[in-house]
Amino acid sequence: MNRASQESPLAAVGRVLATLAARVRRGLERRRSARRLRLAETLSLGEKRFLAVVQFQQQEFLVGGTGNSIALLAKLDSSRATPDSQDGMQEAGL
Repeated sequence: MNRASQESPLAAVGRVLATLAARVRRGLERRRSARRLRLAETLSLGEKRFLAVVQFQQQEFLVGGTGNSIALLAKLDSSRATPDSQDGMQEAGL
């Protein structure tokens, strides 16, 4: 007799689910490790204009864009950002 005919249906389903779970886990691990670029925050300025904070590895960049262009505005130093400076940026609309 072959293995499939000796195995209970419940055991077969369990084996299939375990195999699928392992494949999904491997796929998620690959995706997590491959992502080095992340959009941290965006601010719409109206009329197809925006500001965005983009993170690449351990660095942050302020990027501005319009309907047909995008520009690097500044490399951000995240250690310099304080709650007071963030409040000032919010009051200024940034």
